Amino acid sequence: MQPPPLDRSIGMMVYATPFGGIGGRLRAKLEDFLVKEILDDVVLKHLSEMHETRGPYAVYSLTKRGLDTIHAVKIVEKAFGGRVNYLGIKDAKAITTQYISIPANADLAQSKLGDRLTLEKLGYLTYPLNRSHLIGNRFRVKVREVKSQGDLAQILHGIVENGVPNFFGYQRFGSRRPVTHLIGKAFVKRRFDKAVEMLLTYSSEDESAEIQQARKMLSEESSQIEIEDLPPVMDLEKLVLRSLRKHPNNYIKAIRSIPLRVRRLFLNAYQSYVFNRTLSAAVEDGLNLLSIQQSDLYAEVDGVKMLEVKKSGGKIAQDQSKKVALVCPLVGYNFKERSFGRLGTYASKTLLDEEVTPRDFYIDDIPELSVGGDLRAATLLLDELHAKTSEEALSIETILGKGCYITSLLREIMKPDDPVKAGF
Repeated sequence: MQPPPLDRSIGMMVYATPFGGIGGRLRAKLEDFLVKEILDDVVLKHLSEMHETRGPYAVYSLTKRGLDTIHAVKIVEKAFGGRVNYLGIKDAKAITTQYISIPANADLAQSKLGDRLTLEKLGYLTYPLNRSHLIGNRFRVKVREVKSQGDLAQILHGIVENGVPNFFGYQRFGSRRPVTHLIGKAFVKRRFDKAVEMLLTYSSEDESAEIQQARKMLSEESSQIEIEDLPPVMDLEKLVLRSLRKHPNNYIKAIRSIPLRVRRLFLNAYQSYVFNRTLSAAVEDGLNLLSIQQSDLYAEVDGVKMLEVKKSGGKIAQDQSKKVALVCPLVGYNFKERSFGRLGTYASKTLLDEEVTPRDFYIDDIPELSVGGDLRAATLLLDELHAKTSEEALSIETILGKGCYITSLLREIMKPDDPVKAGF
């Protein structure tokens, strides 16, 4: 069964199970998609110990409704007048609860948060939160308008037994406008003019008519456009246009007008695309992602935690009480094929096809965007999966490790013809 064009455009070329999907629709209501972060036990212990003691950093739970993390954080930073540390980026079309820290001396103007954000102070820490403090996320998702539940039992059994490829999901690339990885590749190829052009004008039929028209105007007569007349959601485009008006043809300066943590998302998206293509090629060739062979890099998985990464000296006998998974590279300038065994070979083939080298990920012109590389479990292994069916609906509750996408699991169950219309 071949995935739809959107999946293939972001490197997800395969499914893990051969069965037809159940169809259906996500996010018919915000309440159908609930996400809550899971903090490290050490941090929770420190918060408990300092509950009555004022430390230099205040920790809050931030619940947002129908708003993306980047914009939510900007609202909170403006309300506090201080920098917010957050752990992960969460869906916009959902109700999500995540953890943030902010200097304790910052004053909150609660009235400035609006009706889509809620903050609850949890206590204080002597250090700011960072990504290492995030263990994973708990998901409660309802799929409505299910077309068929005939293959559901087999699909769920296959997922629980063997997991699914740990693909980066649609939101990493922009499901309505999958362009972030294309901009990231333009950075890697030093085509900064092309990156800016795509940011401003790359359009998708899944965007609103207003935004499509704005992008058409930007492609035809950008110098004549009143920047403030652009739709409010085009905030990055406005920053770039203002920079270009002041410094014509200085595309590096225009790119640097975008906040650094947002700029880095483009490079990360391209890494994610290469990762998805690497995994897809391996699965298409029949490689068993749970079978560890000579020179493979692998890790044991405890619950949602990926434990110590090891290099295999040969085929290992799997302890049935433990889960193990191959580790796949997130390529960067430090990537070496031999370090990753078989998946390293597939990653090199993907780079060759992309006409990109590891060294290209060191971007001399904008060095703060350079990425050395990382690693990631090749398989999304579930410690628990609870599914409940009713007429034309499926409810799922599970916990995934940090950086793992529930949409990669849901696409396997639903196998939608059109992921955007299906709510992805």
